[in-house]
Amino acid sequence: MKLSACITTRNRTKELDLCLNALWNSTVKPAHVIVSDDSPNQEVQQQNRCITEKYPGTIYLTGPQRGVCPNRNNAVNAIPNTDLVCFIDDDVCVQPNFIASALEQYQQMPSEDKNRVIISGISQYPDGYELKPGKLTFRGYFTSSEIPETVVIHATVFPRIFFYQEQWDENIFFGYEDAELCLRALKKGYKIIHDQNLKVFNRKNNGMLDYKVNINYLTQCQIYSEAARLYVGIKRYKYITPNYLKLFFFLFLYINHMTIYLLRKSSFLSWIPIIKKSNIHKLI
Repeated sequence: MKLSACITTRNRTKELDLCLNALWNSTVKPAHVIVSDDSPNQEVQQQNRCITEKYPGTIYLTGPQRGVCPNRNNAVNAIPNTDLVCFIDDDVCVQPNFIASALEQYQQMPSEDKNRVIISGISQYPDGYELKPGKLTFRGYFTSSEIPETVVIHATVFPRIFFYQEQWDENIFFGYEDAELCLRALKKGYKIIHDQNLKVFNRKNNGMLDYKVNINYLTQCQIYSEAARLYVGIKRYKYITPNYLKLFFFLFLYINHMTIYLLRKSSFLSWIPIIKKSNIHKLI
């Protein structure tokens, strides 16, 4: 079996180099690596092209610059023939045995399971924290679970065939996009399993969205995350697993709790960008 990697990057040439170096120094090499570059500056794009040229087998693409989901679709749709695919951000480095462990797991599966199972591992952070697969609560927050329903996206391997059937939801700019994808995968009969041998190191470099455009707003990262939680909650209960009673109570809790939270943070005006960036009008 062959495993290929999709790397999404934006304005982080040094991190991209470290990410590629880790991938190509794996004990088992990836079949292909696709880099989709959302950097808006042509000088940075050229620097990233030069980085990718250091690693034969790496394909460089300019990204659509519309968020992480379009960027991931841009990468995965460009992969040549492969069996498995993983998605890695530029500030993540896979452990040397990541690919070998994933391939070993799939090779031990019955043939009928190889295209129906998603394997998710562990993301390790600089402070020692380890993020593991879990599930979404009713309100759309991540929580732990012995039976995974969500994945740690940077430490996850998908059957390539899944992305012939589904794509990343491009209405989500940032946040909860992996959980939404998992909801659709589970509905289609895919199974998510946890493998603690699949490990990556996440340097957690979120600085590009960690700022306020307005003194009365939350940070960009918080706004996009809350907008995504609203969008995914509505899509979950209206389309993926339809239940209008759950949809009503989700919206009731979301609106009330978010209003109280924003008032306490003196950021009530953040409702404006949250609604605008949620794209919930596309679910009507």
